[in-house]
Amino acid sequence: MSSVPVFADAPKPSIHDAAQEMLHREIDEIVQISLTLSKSLGFLKSRLKTPFPKTCSKCGFVYQAFEDFFYGTEEIARGTVSYPILGNDFYLHRNCKPPCETTLVVVFVDRRDESIPGVRRRQLFEACIERLQSSFSVDETSARDILLTLLANQLTLRSQGESGGFR
Repeated sequence: MSSVPVFADAPKPSIHDAAQEMLHREIDEIVQISLTLSKSLGFLKSRLKTPFPKTCSKCGFVYQAFEDFFYGTEEIARGTVSYPILGNDFYLHRNCKPPCETTLVVVFVDRRDESIPGVRRRQLFEACIERLQSSFSVDETSARDILLTLLANQLTLRSQGESGGFR
């Protein structure tokens, strides 16, 4: 009679690993919507807080309007940032064109996005919260923390150019 060894010390998957596996499609869609919106001229312009014209402090070039800034500067990796200690605003960092290449920043107010993708993103988020609560018997705050951690991890991976999604 042959018996299969049982490894009692084998690590159990964490709740984050299990949640990631369960919600991989939804997380991928939320991240894709977020990245698309963060690069959309219309979405950004509607939330603009920084006044224009904006002048580069190094070369003196003047960006008369947000469109000039958006199309006249170069995108940088991880250019869209939120600093929670500074409030709900988010910041877009872009580089002045060569040879200057100074990093310039504009600030946006974080308001509810009522566009079709914004509504879809909120619907997905709420559905994920409900699934986490029912699957793992956690309260809404814990489910939200789990989901936000998974989303932040995936956004970081995407912004660093690593795998485009879950496999």
